[in-house]
Amino acid sequence: MITPTLAHAAPSSTTFVEGVGNSVSSLVSPVITLAAVPAAAASPCANVDFSAGCYAVEGFNNAAQSIVRGAVVFIGTAAYVVAAGTGQLFKVLGSVLPGPIGTFFTSVGDGVSAFANSIAVTFQVGPYQTAQ
Repeated sequence: MITPTLAHAAPSSTTFVEGVGNSVSSLVSPVITLAAVPAAAASPCANVDFSAGCYAVEGFNNAAQSIVRGAVVFIGTAAYVVAAGTGQLFKVLGSVLPGPIGTFFTSVGDGVSAFANSIAVTFQVGPYQTAQ
């Protein structure tokens, strides 16, 4: 498989004049070049006598990793949603309640929202989810 990469060609001799201040600029057109794609890593089961068993173990290993990652995403998402919702609730209460008590609830809401954000970063969920 060949993947195109982006490179820049030398400026062309064609110039153009913009009507503002008679400025002159050169056109630089991007050029697509071909780059070699690295070969995929060979499976560790390729040179094994009992490859079916090796592939079965490899499959169980991948399944276990996916189950663990799914559980972490599920638990992290639930914790993030609860914490973020609680923070928003405190902020709403702070905006409704008058005086220092309202300021207190707004500050608590800001703190809980920051905690929810740290949960999202740690578990890579919510706005920080990087893998499916």
